[in-house]
Amino acid sequence: MRFWTLLLVIVVSFAFSYLSTSWIIGNASRKGYTGRDVNKPDRRVIPSLGGIGVMTGFVAGGFTLEIMDPGYARVIEPIISSSLLIGFLGLLDDILNLNQKIRAILPIFAAVPLSVASLGHSQISIPFLGPVSFGIFYNILIIPLALTISSNAFNMLEGLNGLGAGMGIIMSLVLAYIGVSRTGPIHVAGVLALALTGSLLAFLSFNKYPAKVFPGNIGTYFIGAVIGSLGIAGYMLTATAVLYLPYVVEFLLKARTGFRGVSFGIPDGSGRLQWNGPPHSLTHLIMKIGRLNEAQVVLILWGIEALFAVLAIYVQTTTIVI
Repeated sequence: MRFWTLLLVIVVSFAFSYLSTSWIIGNASRKGYTGRDVNKPDRRVIPSLGGIGVMTGFVAGGFTLEIMDPGYARVIEPIISSSLLIGFLGLLDDILNLNQKIRAILPIFAAVPLSVASLGHSQISIPFLGPVSFGIFYNILIIPLALTISSNAFNMLEGLNGLGAGMGIIMSLVLAYIGVSRTGPIHVAGVLALALTGSLLAFLSFNKYPAKVFPGNIGTYFIGAVIGSLGIAGYMLTATAVLYLPYVVEFLLKARTGFRGVSFGIPDGSGRLQWNGPPHSLTHLIMKIGRLNEAQVVLILWGIEALFAVLAIYVQTTTIVI
């Protein structure tokens, strides 16, 4: 694919995300869709539902790619469909505060478009084992589980300005790097990963410290769903699994609290964050290193994810068999 096509997808995604996020900031405030920034000493009120901007940018980039090459529709449309369904779940959670069991189960049904589109493919490349075929269980079990885990896990590690958006950018860049230079579904997924990157870059300009908007559950669920969908439709589940290893630690920490734990800290007068009790999150483990402000905690977590990004590229592009 030509460089200018890739650039156009990124620019369209960025522009639509930027414009729609700007619109959301004003309208969410007027309608009362806001939240307290508890990591700030003044606990300022911030507009929420910024994930609508991420969603708009990604969908615009995806449809731009489809218009330029309609043959890519069989990969693009299942990714967008499953991701939008989970994004809608996040919106319902923002408005209705859904039960935890509902949030965990409903993404399974959102996986139907991806499961149907993936019929005929059943292999996952597993380090030290090579390609392993799971037969029909790939479509009826692995894909729904992968999408459910990716969306719910991404929603767990959030609560600091720019954290989720930055993590999403790192993860999408990895999938783009792996996919763009290849052919077939993995190539299409790689280009769509660039659409997510462009959309998140625009959103990060508003969500970085100090944040002007929060993503809301619609944003965190949607970003996680897109990353999971790209890994599934682009046959990059191995890399996706490695990218989510920090989220495994987050899951274990949250499980210790019965999934009632939080990720934010307690700010002192100078804006530095601390956490004195048992850690509920990776963010708390970082806070215990020393007197760090919110932006520094986020940068360290981005750095950790970047290390796993390098590992993800290696295991996805290298056949490791013993």
